[in-house]
Amino acid sequence: MVNTLMDLKLYLLTWNVVGRPPVDDLRGALGLADPVDVSQIPDFYGLALQEVSCKPHDLLAEMIVEDPWVVAFRDILQKWDYVKLKQIRLQGMSLYLFSKREHITHVRGLQTSYTRTGLGGMWGNKGGVTIRFSVYGCSICIVNCHLAAHDSELQQRIDDYNSILDHQKFVDPQTENIITHDYTFWFGDLNFRLDEFTAEEIVHLVQKKSYSQLLLKDQLRKVIKLGQAFSEFSESPPVFAPTYKYNIGKDDYDISKRKPAWTDRVLFRFTPNAYDNVTLSLKQLHYNSHDLYKQSDHKPVTSSFLLKVFSQPKEKQVFFLPIKDWRVNSDSAAWYTFSEGAEPSTWDWIGLFRADYSSTEEHVCYIWAPVRPSSSTPVLPSEPYSQNEQNDSQVSTSSVRQHQGPWYRVVFADQTLLIPGRYRLFYISSEFDDILGVSDPFEYIPPHDEVAYGGGLFRDVPLLASVAVVIFAMIILLLRC
Repeated sequence: MVNTLMDLKLYLLTWNVVGRPPVDDLRGALGLADPVDVSQIPDFYGLALQEVSCKPHDLLAEMIVEDPWVVAFRDILQKWDYVKLKQIRLQGMSLYLFSKREHITHVRGLQTSYTRTGLGGMWGNKGGVTIRFSVYGCSICIVNCHLAAHDSELQQRIDDYNSILDHQKFVDPQTENIITHDYTFWFGDLNFRLDEFTAEEIVHLVQKKSYSQLLLKDQLRKVIKLGQAFSEFSESPPVFAPTYKYNIGKDDYDISKRKPAWTDRVLFRFTPNAYDNVTLSLKQLHYNSHDLYKQSDHKPVTSSFLLKVFSQPKEKQVFFLPIKDWRVNSDSAAWYTFSEGAEPSTWDWIGLFRADYSSTEEHVCYIWAPVRPSSSTPVLPSEPYSQNEQNDSQVSTSSVRQHQGPWYRVVFADQTLLIPGRYRLFYISSEFDDILGVSDPFEYIPPHDEVAYGGGLFRDVPLLASVAVVIFAMIILLLRC
């Protein structure tokens, strides 16, 4: 089979938020301000924050509810059919990965890693957090870092970079290191400063938009040229004003203690000849700061990329038959089969998710997947079924009928605790929790007497929810005292 390539769009954001929760409308920073051209929105988002609040009461609250930043991002992205695939946090550093729903069954090998570099590697106020994955047969690694601060700490920033690079290892032997991936993106608050100029001189040159003159004294570009750090990466010259240090709530720089600098950067690398008979490519579409955001002394910086991946990679996949109904007070079953040559692994599992899930970690319940096929055979659908909903399943009548099995049957025991609504099944591999298949939505149907009495066990849900909210509010109040 000829290896053909297709485009994927990746959107990256980095922002040092100085311990503050989201205040401004984030749609502009995500490239989703009205009007939105749906044909141009990204396939994936990598969102990197530094100095997220890690006060004790905030960390305790996040054991109960998600942090306000991921909630703010998710509320915007969910509207455009994105789901959260992964996140990692190291003290004030957070990194989130969101994907268009249609891609989740093609993502493989999600892993996270982190490196502390504060206080000689003992403290996580500085360092790097990483998410790596493969999608459509190509490997991608995104790194969010917060390096040592202050003009004089250049050598420490160099050491921080090399420490992160040396210490982070991954399971796949072909992508064991950060830079051995097909595509690697390193972004964050790198904290590199501008040498020789005074603060007043920098402000004057910024007003004249003489960025190229300032970049001659940029520490990051110097260490790249000398091969001391980041020499494996490329960066397009910033054509926006230095992103630090602003007076919070204003448009002017705070030069009382710090000189303006491009501390917030996005760097990239790729391996064009990673595979035989094909050439990968990477095109940067934009690299900007967002001056309208004033809640931090840093401006958010974003960049988007068009990268090539395989259009028809050889992947292990699972195909579910349409599920007609799912009833309470009775066992419910589903049928599925594997792509050619594939078979189940021990400890694979099948999760039940709400149809409108916003994260791949939101399963309602699960059951271990059978490792042996069923002795019986399902009745295959003879007519096409509706595909009107947002669909992340790769199943269709034609694709199901071309599979001759073997067929597997999974049975969920009496699901009396489910809330009526629409659900999906996920087949999840024991290796990296890869999502190998997603069923089409199906209806959970309660018995007639449960409907008549307001939902059976869940007829008192509004009251229980109100009590839970009151208890939670009291806990938060106590934590803030």
